[in-house]
Amino acid sequence: MRFPRWGGPPREVLRAMDERPVWAFDWDGTLIDSIARTRATYRQIFRELDLPFDDALFRKHYAPDWRRMYQSLGIPAELWPRIDRRWVELFETEVSALVPGAVEALAWLREQGRRLALVTAGHRERLELELKATGLATLFDTEVFGNEVPHQKPDPAPLLMASRYLKVAPADMILVADASDDMLMARRAGALPVGVLTGAARSRGLRAGGARWVAKDVTAAIAALRDCAR
Repeated sequence: MRFPRWGGPPREVLRAMDERPVWAFDWDGTLIDSIARTRATYRQIFRELDLPFDDALFRKHYAPDWRRMYQSLGIPAELWPRIDRRWVELFETEVSALVPGAVEALAWLREQGRRLALVTAGHRERLELELKATGLATLFDTEVFGNEVPHQKPDPAPLLMASRYLKVAPADMILVADASDDMLMARRAGALPVGVLTGAARSRGLRAGGARWVAKDVTAAIAALRDCAR
């Protein structure tokens, strides 16, 4: 297949990407193109609650751990369970499409002998259904879900758990993800943080979180390694 071209990573980052045997990925906004539905779902919920919300607030406050977002937006804690229930009603009625080229790019990584991990703040019940619906249910060597970790991103716990499951050092891992919290998690764990622009965060925010390189999307991130391997 042909991968899209994108500005490549610095030489030292490309070398690190080539050397690390495990690639870990976030789900929402990274592998699955769900950010537009996420934003629309929050917009409707906050409208129903008569709370202020717009795209600028979403980009500024979005976090994989939605409780941190509610807190930073100043939403009273007593409303959080109601928001969560309404979220399920609205968001989980359909499955978003994968980022274009993601399946082929991940398959190429597997062909090169790389091991794959999924590290997500999403809950197992939803993610297992979406993995099946998108044909990725058997792709990953390990999966870490947000409702099964002691601490949420940006704590390093989710990525450290994936490294233990795979019996590798965190320094042997790359994390590709769309949020500054993901980048901070990877940095704290000792993994290589690579950001993508298919989520809510902009390049500046990803780099502030610790991203060593920011790619257009997950396909472009993997294409950098593919081009290096030629």
